[in-house]
Amino acid sequence: MRKILITTCLLASISLSSIAQTSYTTTRIKNFIKVWGFLKYYHPLIATDNIDWDSAFVNNIQAIINAKKSTEFNNKLLEVINSAGKAPQLKQQKITDSLFLMNKTNINWITTSTAFNNKVKMQLKYIYFNKNQDANRYIKILNNTADFSGEITYDNLGFPDKRYRLLFLSRFWNIINYFAPYKYLTTNWDNVLQKLIPKIISSKGTISYYKTLEELSKLLNDGHSQLTLSGQRSATDLFFGSYTPPFYCEILDKQVIIRNVGNDLIAKSLNIKQGDVVLKINGEEVTKIIAQRKMYISSSNQADENHQLSGFILDGQTPKATLEIKRDNKIIKTTITRISTKNRDWGAFINYTYNDVGYKKLNDSILLIYAMQIWNGNIDTIKHLIKQAKAVIFDVRNHPQNDAFFLIADPFLFEPKMIDYSTIALPLFPSLFKWKANPNKIGHVNESAYKGKVIILCDERTQSQGEYSCMVLQTIPGSVTIGSETAGADGLVTYIPLGSGLTISYSGYGVYYPDKTQTQRVGIKIDIPVKKTLEAIRNNKDEILERALRYVNNGK
Repeated sequence: MRKILITTCLLASISLSSIAQTSYTTTRIKNFIKVWGFLKYYHPLIATDNIDWDSAFVNNIQAIINAKKSTEFNNKLLEVINSAGKAPQLKQQKITDSLFLMNKTNINWITTSTAFNNKVKMQLKYIYFNKNQDANRYIKILNNTADFSGEITYDNLGFPDKRYRLLFLSRFWNIINYFAPYKYLTTNWDNVLQKLIPKIISSKGTISYYKTLEELSKLLNDGHSQLTLSGQRSATDLFFGSYTPPFYCEILDKQVIIRNVGNDLIAKSLNIKQGDVVLKINGEEVTKIIAQRKMYISSSNQADENHQLSGFILDGQTPKATLEIKRDNKIIKTTITRISTKNRDWGAFINYTYNDVGYKKLNDSILLIYAMQIWNGNIDTIKHLIKQAKAVIFDVRNHPQNDAFFLIADPFLFEPKMIDYSTIALPLFPSLFKWKANPNKIGHVNESAYKGKVIILCDERTQSQGEYSCMVLQTIPGSVTIGSETAGADGLVTYIPLGSGLTISYSGYGVYYPDKTQTQRVGIKIDIPVKKTLEAIRNNKDEILERALRYVNNGK
């Protein structure tokens, strides 16, 4: 079928650089973005016909901005609406009570708007009540999450001009508005456009543009959300510098603490020790650096933000850096030599808990199992060891990576157990989601199930699959979860293409306990909280494991 291009009398080459950035201008752009996205997901002909709806945005955004009067603005909206063709009259579909309504949007933004005249309102309401009831080529559901492979990727666009930057902002905002399961947890999503439109327009080059997109990503409050460049490269190297120290830090109570130095030779040559508190970097207070850099780190909660930020806090543009550190009651200055961020050992930074075999006997009666290292090759051995143990400790301060892990719960369950509910986007009902009980229960009828103590360990390193693994283990009767707040980012990572090889990701479906308690942002349920301390880092103590052993020994 021949592609239909929606054109206007405007030349695409007209520059937007002369735009006077007023609140009125921003509001016009915001309203056009909302109308354009609404039509994209509600209008039957846009959803199903071969209409290039991106062109409707790119070719009309200048006229929207240039409109000096309300009548000009509304006439242009009517022109765009009518260009898609007359929507057929369809019977309205009913919304069932079983749907997840926390994200539900309505047409109040249309009916109460002072920007739209009655003709525009009538047209939009007509489309709302005769919305698309067939597949939408811009979105489909794959593996329970939204798939946006129908979007044009514009991979060879380079640094996009302002029309396309606004197009990608519109694409992202509308996708989140209608299909992100945790939108209801964000700060007023409507205000995002008012804040970001001026920054998108005024971007002078790739770095400022990337920073604005990172700010956009951060507004999701989602640890799964980040801006990724071509080749899965993070933009943070461009912002913070391409040099990083040959050791790792942890941010705790607003302090930057050195940990995981690597070896004594490095520590001695750099005059640092595990447990040193970094006060300044090149004469600048670390508290100021934290405030600056956290603007570009998307996270679900404070624990997640600290963990992510600690990986970049000492990065810079030069190989050499001067640190002012506090060691006991002494203030020490030292110069360190940084290495290329390409040589950063992310495994050492994350500091996952694991070993090569997947388990460890702490004594004759306690079995420690590393959730990250449960494989088809060792699961039978682990199940055999479980039968012999008085207590089993699952360490999930890591990231389980294969389905064999789910089989480990079988020996502990007397009967099949439900793991979770999900909320799945509904392309035919934009902004609504359906509750879906996980059909794959774990366990089976087992009268000889394990009756010893079961402990689950977690902290900020427990994210996504790690958090879900904790939920699986928490189905074990009498299990106790010990640790600190987890990352609060659950659900399959989903990517939105934003041109020039850029994507922003987000948590694509909602994950909830069987009682429909949320996990996003709050993390998993913890029975015995353990707060990390500077003293433990200095002395290389594992306070969470120690607390678990105390529970095994005295039940408290």
